[in-house]
Amino acid sequence: MSKRKHSAYTIDFKLQILSEAEEKKLTKTEICKKHSIPNSTLSTILKDTEKLQKNRDDSKFQPATKETKLCTHEGLEDAVFAWFCQAMAMNVPLSGPVVIGKAAEIAQLMNFKCYPYPQLGGEVQTEQNKTNKQTKNNQQ
Repeated sequence: MSKRKHSAYTIDFKLQILSEAEEKKLTKTEICKKHSIPNSTLSTILKDTEKLQKNRDDSKFQPATKETKLCTHEGLEDAVFAWFCQAMAMNVPLSGPVVIGKAAEIAQLMNFKCYPYPQLGGEVQTEQNKTNKQTKNNQQ
């Protein structure tokens, strides 16, 4: 049996399927065949009805959005974006590592306990890591 390709569907498409399912003119199997989606995908869409409607009502996402994940540190994102806009206005050359470095700097200033950018070469700073480091330093 061949594997099916993973597909991401837009919020708009999912809401269209929800409205068809709520009208109950078509069975679930017919809806799946009509849109060429697996039964499990339809079940997931029906299960996430409330979440989809909330995302539509919040208007944080465009109807064509496929992934609806928000950042975990919204204040950090806003601060980094404000800095980014200022840097762009001053024609400062920016690269990925520069932006990540500044984001790490801002995160430390905002006293986040979990260091959000391990790709800088540092490890994620959680309370467990700090405890392990202190224990190792005390043993030396």
